[in-house]
Amino acid sequence: MPMKQPQAICTFLLLTSGPLALALEAAPATGAVATPVPTPAPTATAAASEPASGELRPFETRYAFLWHDMNAGSASFALQRLSAQEWSYTSSTEPRGLFKLFSAATANLQSRMSIGPEGVRPLHFTARQGSSGSQTADISFDWEKLRVSGRIEDASVDIALRAGVQDDLSVQVALIQALAAGKMPQGIALFDKSGIREYEYTRVGEEKLHTPLGEIATVIYRSHRANSSRSTRFWCAPSYGYIPLRAEQQHDQDVEWVMELRSLRRD
Repeated sequence: MPMKQPQAICTFLLLTSGPLALALEAAPATGAVATPVPTPAPTATAAASEPASGELRPFETRYAFLWHDMNAGSASFALQRLSAQEWSYTSSTEPRGLFKLFSAATANLQSRMSIGPEGVRPLHFTARQGSSGSQTADISFDWEKLRVSGRIEDASVDIALRAGVQDDLSVQVALIQALAAGKMPQGIALFDKSGIREYEYTRVGEEKLHTPLGEIATVIYRSHRANSSRSTRFWCAPSYGYIPLRAEQQHDQDVEWVMELRSLRRD
């Protein structure tokens, strides 16, 4: 396999915990990011034929990460409740084998967010990579002034903010929270260094998965951005608050990577 492929998957997928971010589509940034044209906030409808799972609960998960059937390492996630409406969601990656050659494959991300009547609102997002833990992103979301600002790598960021916009981690919580409340997001807006991108979510099927927790019924949801050749599918478990037990990304009809559950603890 050409070396540029492991480097790409480590840098963009493992670094950004990419199942929901679809960060392989992110374009390089140069300088300050321009203010995008505001568009309507995403809406949600009732999730078809699936029972609501109640209130969002803290959890910890660990996944094996496979890149073209190669064991690339593992990714861990933890959702913690800090106060009545404030939560923290963190992710960390541990590369394996060939993927250890790329320092960017070791990454730690954190998103602090509020969850209330307005839904999930990111407040502060940070990313660190490599053995030195050097900071590569530090972003603040000001919901009173409706601005998002900070730095991503060497680029300054200062753009307009609108209802429904998420960061690379809070977007995962937003999907889980909506499904657990019995709603199906029609779309979610994701902030990255290139601006704000719109993703559509659709329910595409059901499947029982064999997992370390036993055989579990899941509902499959698909995430896709307009004019993109890539899409991501998530196998979400209603009995576990719609936490994804599996995720995979396809480029056209080819599966590029897969994340499979190895452990789950839910309070």
